[in-house]
Amino acid sequence: MSITFMAEERATFERLFPGLEQRLRDTPTAVLESEDSPGLRLFREHGGPALLVPKPYGGLDATLAESLQVQRVLGARSPSLALAANMHHCTVIAMPPCPATEQLLTEVAGRSLYLASGFGEGRPSASVLKPMMRGERHGVGWRLNGSKRPCSLSKSMDYLTASVMLTMPGSDRTEMALAVVPADAPGIEVRPLGDTGVLPGSETHEVVLTDVDVPDAYISSFGDPQALNTALATAFHVFELMVSASYTGVAGGLVEEVLRQRRGSAAERVELAGSLEATMASLEAVARTALGTAGDPAGVARALHVRYAAQRTVERVAAHATELLGGTAYMISGFSTTYFTAARALALHPPARSVMAEPLDRFLLGEPLVIP
Repeated sequence: MSITFMAEERATFERLFPGLEQRLRDTPTAVLESEDSPGLRLFREHGGPALLVPKPYGGLDATLAESLQVQRVLGARSPSLALAANMHHCTVIAMPPCPATEQLLTEVAGRSLYLASGFGEGRPSASVLKPMMRGERHGVGWRLNGSKRPCSLSKSMDYLTASVMLTMPGSDRTEMALAVVPADAPGIEVRPLGDTGVLPGSETHEVVLTDVDVPDAYISSFGDPQALNTALATAFHVFELMVSASYTGVAGGLVEEVLRQRRGSAAERVELAGSLEATMASLEAVARTALGTAGDPAGVARALHVRYAAQRTVERVAAHATELLGGTAYMISGFSTTYFTAARALALHPPARSVMAEPLDRFLLGEPLVIP
């Protein structure tokens, strides 16, 4: 049966990556959502890493709205792949403009390389703006020590990009920076994060750095971590939209199956699909204004508002769709439980809704926006 649900997104996906969706459909969910998933390999083969790389560097130069559509389809086909790809894309967006970045992005597009995003700290309510990884001046560069957890793409990454707190020579002053490190650099070790059973195909583990030397050209300062400057604001803005679209896609995968099997009543099916369509429309609306507001705190606040609204919708829709699917066949196949569990993971991405409640409230009352 051919359904029109997510038809626009699937058309965009097929235009950018011909044949990839069918290859993902032809791969069983149990295989895609496993530690040995071929998802990242398939995405690489179709040039997926180049999605948001600018055209001058050989990339596809997709718009943010197109990228949200791609992430929605990926979420519906493989939650693990959607999460891993999302982290790569957001890293591409966060790369500061400089000759080293231009060279790196040219390689990403030309050779389909993956950038792992090492911003996680693995501590409850920990701020990504206060990295525990430290960098000390060493020779003509910096020596890094610390760990990043969770870190997706830990096995497939070609480069690790990590937030780090640099200690300025001769003082106690620190600056937050972005470090770009080759995955095969001496001192990098990937350690299992634990048998969580959630999104195993995303290769989410712990990456430990011990005395890893990085030259100056591959260190970009973010300055004062408490100031929401343009670079940080843009990164937050894009990440919140992209990750929300990814999990909207995960819930959409469940709704697709409800529609195909005609589970529940017509009213229930329309309500489920309509809720996700409204969520996607709000994400795309914010994405289309991103060029003028990505570095603006008001744009970040708007992206956070739609992210938290999407989070509530995804949780509700995934739960209802899973209930409608029910049945022993879906439990045995693992489809429903895999997607339902994955959909809940949106709440785990920073910044948490509870953490941002007071800062957003103060911003609405006219105070500066601060990301704790």
